[in-house]
Amino acid sequence: MKLIIEQLKKGIQTHPSVLNSTLSSVKTWKRAQYIILSEIMSHVLARSEFLQGNRKNELGTTISSTTLHRIFTNDYTAKENLDLRFLKTLDKLAIFIGYPSLNNFIANHHGKPIDHTEHTAYFEHLIYQFCEDEFQCLLKLPEVNLSGLSDFIFEDGPLTQRITGLLEKYAQLNLHLNTDNNRSNFEIFDFRHTRIDDSLAVISAKELWNLEWRDATGTINNVYNKVNLQTYFIKKQHNIWKIWDNYNPDYHNLSLESSLNMLQKIET
Repeated sequence: MKLIIEQLKKGIQTHPSVLNSTLSSVKTWKRAQYIILSEIMSHVLARSEFLQGNRKNELGTTISSTTLHRIFTNDYTAKENLDLRFLKTLDKLAIFIGYPSLNNFIANHHGKPIDHTEHTAYFEHLIYQFCEDEFQCLLKLPEVNLSGLSDFIFEDGPLTQRITGLLEKYAQLNLHLNTDNNRSNFEIFDFRHTRIDDSLAVISAKELWNLEWRDATGTINNVYNKVNLQTYFIKKQHNIWKIWDNYNPDYHNLSLESSLNMLQKIET
């Protein structure tokens, strides 16, 4: 992760908003300079086209001067590298310098190759962002739209086909997620790294999904609440890492339970 952060820092230091500020004339930044940098970044992030809607609510548009000082002075720990909050900060750094996301920055930055065997936090972040965008796809139903997932999964991979089929099933049943009072949500925790080499990473994580479905009349049709261990297969193709497939032991239940509940309602 250190190499990624160094690349992000260079992008920040050469950003037009930074070069055209008083920061460009100061060789050694101190507390006052990081306060100024925080204000500059907040101003740019608040207007970024990549930080709108749900994305804006998820990440926010500010980075504290203290956090920036720790990043620029390399005063961050290995534990923080594995912390999703820290990765969200890196997401905002990438957005500040003009990239849609941290994943996009890594995929498109033409610098020194990244040693992924040492930087497992990137893969964990990839999985988390995939789940976040998959959740957004569920919120768009009955429209079937996977456009937000293209940064995280291969379009020709089996996972894309499976998600498409699942969303089409929900759309046919005319189901909608209930988000009142955060009734539908997900959590990811306890990452386990089975294999990471030059072209393949196999990573498992425990996932808790709470999904409350309503039918066209607004009636609760089904409540899905389960914790399971899912395994992700992340491949490198054309120098880009994305999720190729995953094993979800409860995949069939996601569509089967809703279908059976809907049929029971029709019969009665």
